[in-house]
Amino acid sequence: MNARILLGLLLLGVLSTGCTHSVHQLTMGGLDDIPRGAHLHPIEVEADQHAVVAAGDTDFSDRAVGLLAAKCPRGRIVGIEARYSTSLSFLSYTNRMKITGYCLREDEEPGAQTASR
Repeated sequence: MNARILLGLLLLGVLSTGCTHSVHQLTMGGLDDIPRGAHLHPIEVEADQHAVVAAGDTDFSDRAVGLLAAKCPRGRIVGIEARYSTSLSFLSYTNRMKITGYCLREDEEPGAQTASR
């Protein structure tokens, strides 16, 4: 009898610790703003929120946007792709925001005038 209970608990433990992953939303934009002949620099950031049972901090997506802007301080970001996903495990989950794009520096835009000395 004890062996059956132990086996049942072991099986329950194995089956309840499985993980799942889900992509909730994928958006793209800013592709029309890319001038012909532009020199683009790829940038990528990730921010996440780990929660056990209930959500706490929910501003992880704002952090991701701030990190992306910090990677292109003297230009503008074009060709943006944002991916929001969740990884679930037993009594906890992780929300993740991954944003990629291209930095178009103001001094490298086609037609930008450079300062002469």
